[in-house]
Amino acid sequence: MHLLVLSQDLIQSFKFWYQNGIHQGMCFNNEMYRLCIVYGSDDRHQAFSLATALIEHGAQACITCLNTEYKVWVGLRTQNLAVSVPALAAIMA
Repeated sequence: MHLLVLSQDLIQSFKFWYQNGIHQGMCFNNEMYRLCIVYGSDDRHQAFSLATALIEHGAQACITCLNTEYKVWVGLRTQNLAVSVPALAAIMA
């Protein structure tokens, strides 16, 4: 899999119910993603490191960019693989 990096204005945002909570989601090219974490513009390296780790563990990952932030998303079809990434274990629970 490849890391997808998109401008925030290219996605369609939505909210959905999952495991007793409302989560932020997005859709791009008929794929749906769940928001993992938001990084500030100074933490670009962390966002790309996390997204790369997700891909290395077999999950589908995407980053959306704004001038002020980077959002790391995980594909809904592969989000179960994301929990094996140590940095995400607590976030994805």
